[in-house]
Amino acid sequence: MGRFLKKTHRRARKIVKESKQLRIILEINEKILSEQSLSKLLNYIVRSVVNFLNTDASTLRLADEEKRFLVLKSTYGTHRESRAEKLPIDKKSAAGLSFLKGKPIKVLNISQEPLYPWRDEESKKFTSLLTIPLKVGDKSVGVLSVYTKQERKFSRFEVELAEIFASQAALAIINRNYLNEFHRAAITEQLTGFYNAGYFHERLNEEINRAARRGRPVSLLFADLDHFKLINDSYGHLAGDKTLRKVSGIIRECIRKVDIPARYGGDEVAIILPETDNAQAFQVAERIRKKVADASFQHNIRLTISIGIATYPQDATQPEDLLRVTDWAMYQAKQKGRNRVFSASTNTSPHIKSYN
Repeated sequence: MGRFLKKTHRRARKIVKESKQLRIILEINEKILSEQSLSKLLNYIVRSVVNFLNTDASTLRLADEEKRFLVLKSTYGTHRESRAEKLPIDKKSAAGLSFLKGKPIKVLNISQEPLYPWRDEESKKFTSLLTIPLKVGDKSVGVLSVYTKQERKFSRFEVELAEIFASQAALAIINRNYLNEFHRAAITEQLTGFYNAGYFHERLNEEINRAARRGRPVSLLFADLDHFKLINDSYGHLAGDKTLRKVSGIIRECIRKVDIPARYGGDEVAIILPETDNAQAFQVAERIRKKVADASFQHNIRLTISIGIATYPQDATQPEDLLRVTDWAMYQAKQKGRNRVFSASTNTSPHIKSYN
């Protein structure tokens, strides 16, 4: 009877433990789906899996677009070296093998495992490893790995739980990526890939508010192609579209990732330059002007561009005023002969400085 009771108690404890873990999965799943940004989502996943499986550390890698590398995106409890950021997707590592086969890979002793490619000081902290593919159905997006300092044989039930967790995490990552793509499509203009006017106005308000809080400048450029209508009239709108596409590529080469370019209408482009004073904005504008003037386009077309500059708070303190002054400066550049960069200054009657 005593042996039977002990066995019954063990089963009861196992059932309670399993039901508790399943309940935790549901709670984690709810939290995962509520995360607003991909980076926060990934950070939450690596923290949660450590607590859920009672391990010491975790890493999360996502496949790049070409499915050539697994790129380290988030870690918890470990700091990988920079050389570990990209791992080739092949059968030479546990992560690569798990991704290719779509199955979990267990490593009992990392130091004796050829599938574990790192032999740095950080790796010496850990003994055992479990790598699970992040996949939903046949779609794999990456791998999730957990590490333990003590040797650990992950049970079949623990591996199944890890797979359930990874599946929910992968679904959340896929959903977040889709939402990001939908959001990007909603705020960008198709031809140039620049932001649309609606998003531009939203970001201009945000950047001026941020600049006001930090006591920092923010500059605005308005750029307009000179005599662009002649291209459409002479060679058709298809040639005009190709020209706009090439000009947008030139502009992207001249600005930073943090800058915010928008197609404001027709061939007019507005560019928000955060943390940029008037002199720095001029350098950016002049770089754009020179590159457009030096570029060759279809049908041996030669183009020039006129650019106006205004800076917060030097030239205006409200978004609509900064827009008005920048637009005015751009039209002054047109009137003064085109192929110029003009900067507005803060006066009751703003006078224009020509930098050509």
